[in-house]
Amino acid sequence: MKEIGGYFELQLRKGEHYHKGAVQLNTARNCLEYILRAKKYKKIYIPYLNSEVIWEPIKKLGIECEFYSVDFKIDPIFDKKLAGDEVFLYSDIYGIKCNTVEKLVRRFGKQLIVDNTHAFYSRPYEGIDTIYSPRKFFGLPDGAYLYTDTLLDEVFGKDNAIPHMTHLMKRIEYGNAGAAYQDYLDYCASLIDQPIKRMSNLANALLANIDYENLKQRQISNFKYLHSVLGKDNIYEFDNFPEDTCPLSYMFYSEDPDLRKKLIDNKIFVSTYWKATLDLVQKDSAEYRIVNYLLPLPCDHRYNEEDMKRIIDVIYS
Repeated sequence: MKEIGGYFELQLRKGEHYHKGAVQLNTARNCLEYILRAKKYKKIYIPYLNSEVIWEPIKKLGIECEFYSVDFKIDPIFDKKLAGDEVFLYSDIYGIKCNTVEKLVRRFGKQLIVDNTHAFYSRPYEGIDTIYSPRKFFGLPDGAYLYTDTLLDEVFGKDNAIPHMTHLMKRIEYGNAGAAYQDYLDYCASLIDQPIKRMSNLANALLANIDYENLKQRQISNFKYLHSVLGKDNIYEFDNFPEDTCPLSYMFYSEDPDLRKKLIDNKIFVSTYWKATLDLVQKDSAEYRIVNYLLPLPCDHRYNEEDMKRIIDVIYS
């Protein structure tokens, strides 16, 4: 029975999810586990250049795994033909590799898993298993989306968002990331070995509260502004992707050993993704150069042109 009256809850706009037709789960790694269980694959090919969290469901299920390399353009180097019980996973790194995703869809068909955790706004291909992590784009306690045509005949419990809210609330309350950084690290650690669950009620409500088109356009605008100034000095060449592509970050290549620290010292937080990859590859590999020297400059919807100018000023100072 619907409740009427009483104290007020957190006031949120009741809109729609961007990914309305997807299975709503708690984490992206559990989306991968869901696919592997539903499709009963025996072997998966994954890129060296990826987050080690995707190893978790692969090890848990005891599925054979083989790594493949990418070149400096982040295109796969892979010439094998897949057996019927094998699958190829490709990640749209930084949300700029949609052209490569399209080619792989044509090549592998349904034996492809697209990891769109960095490409929230990229639409899925029909019949292709596709994973999204809105937590890479928005402040959320949990939540992931999965497009698949094979559903598990299981009933999953619902995640509880309350223990995952501390870092989100503290950053608003105290106005800086440092005040809750340890809480954020604790939150990330708490995601390890989580069972598959449905998205929490709070994450569901928060994702229905977002003005997606507005935020998307702001992020694209920030990316384009950075590229208009930094492009002449950036040796990383972007694909000719569609105008409405919304990258996660602006990737700026620099072998200056002090630049990342200089940015961070100026409160411009530049992540280092895929540190575990360095233990698997040679120093002359594309992966080694990408992890160490391709800096993901923040350009998301929280910021404006003035913020982008500050990033540029620090780089050229």
